[in-house]
Amino acid sequence: MPRASLRLDLLVPGLLAVILLPASLVALAQQPTALTLPFALAAGALFVALHVVSFFASRYPLGAFVAASAIMLLLAVFPVAVGVTTALYPSALAYLVCVHQVAVRCDRRYALLAIATAVVGAGFVVLTAPELIDPIWELGAFLGLVAANAAAWAFGLLQRLRRAQAVEQQEARVREALADERTRISAELHDVVAHSLTVMLAQAEVARGFLRERPEVSERALDVVLDSGRSALRGMRGIVRDDAPLQPAAGLDALGGIIAGARSPETRIDLREHGTRRVLSAPVLLALLPVVREGLTNAIRHTAPPRAVQVRLEWGSDLVVTIDDDGGSGASGAGLGTGTGLAGIAERVRLAGGSFDSGPTEDGWRLRAVLPVEEDA
Repeated sequence: MPRASLRLDLLVPGLLAVILLPASLVALAQQPTALTLPFALAAGALFVALHVVSFFASRYPLGAFVAASAIMLLLAVFPVAVGVTTALYPSALAYLVCVHQVAVRCDRRYALLAIATAVVGAGFVVLTAPELIDPIWELGAFLGLVAANAAAWAFGLLQRLRRAQAVEQQEARVREALADERTRISAELHDVVAHSLTVMLAQAEVARGFLRERPEVSERALDVVLDSGRSALRGMRGIVRDDAPLQPAAGLDALGGIIAGARSPETRIDLREHGTRRVLSAPVLLALLPVVREGLTNAIRHTAPPRAVQVRLEWGSDLVVTIDDDGGSGASGAGLGTGTGLAGIAERVRLAGGSFDSGPTEDGWRLRAVLPVEEDA
């Protein structure tokens, strides 16, 4: 139970005890001599017990309600012996706290049983009250008691509903956060692993093709395979770390490493940059590198070698990133992708405040992203 809720559940019984118990004891003291001292002491003890029970209603709602109902029954029996309706004294309002807590914390069966018991008890109190001789007064008193108990009970049900809705909303937020985290991890894994695997396969093919004729080329290709594997492993570890940086540490300098890792004798990659570099925000950097990585990955994955890829960065009011491939020597049948890479990249660019499109060109395929840049100070 939250501390704030617990404090409120104890505050209400405390206020009722401070205000109503003295009033009830004073009313007992002012009763005529027909109320003897033993009966007055017994009634006062029952009032105290009723208030004490109300303090435990939030922790033990059903037990407190049963105890409070028993106390109210004893108070209702008093008029038969001494001619005084002690069940209608101010302290009797503490009973409503127990009715309320049953509605809040117990299941529907016990909640319905509680309100039914309260209604029957109201009828018994009215029937045993010697002061209520006129049927109109009896009816009015009965309806008043029923209305008070029903209000406490209904307010409890409303509070129960609000708590259930709050719990449901919290669970929904947790589910949404988990789904967002799964989406983030999936996108990061695609960026890191798919690119690295594609580069590793392409470089492995180069190593196999040049193994006998040009072993030095094969050796360089195998070095790239090892570097790509290590890079993918570091990337996967970084993805699951809570303290993983939100911004690529190397920034734009990481482009050189991405391009160098994808180059081979069968894959020529040119990087062209026009304009003056501007400051990029963290979300833009988080979108820029995956755009280039995805463009190179798709070019290697979907075209047969030899192939040529051109990466262009055009700095202006926005940063325009274009990745064009020449289609290679034809389409490649070796596809590792699931078709979700471009959708993930488009979402990254959109979240960074930019736009993204891709499609065929006369010779091959083009990826184009327009990303916002920071204003010069």
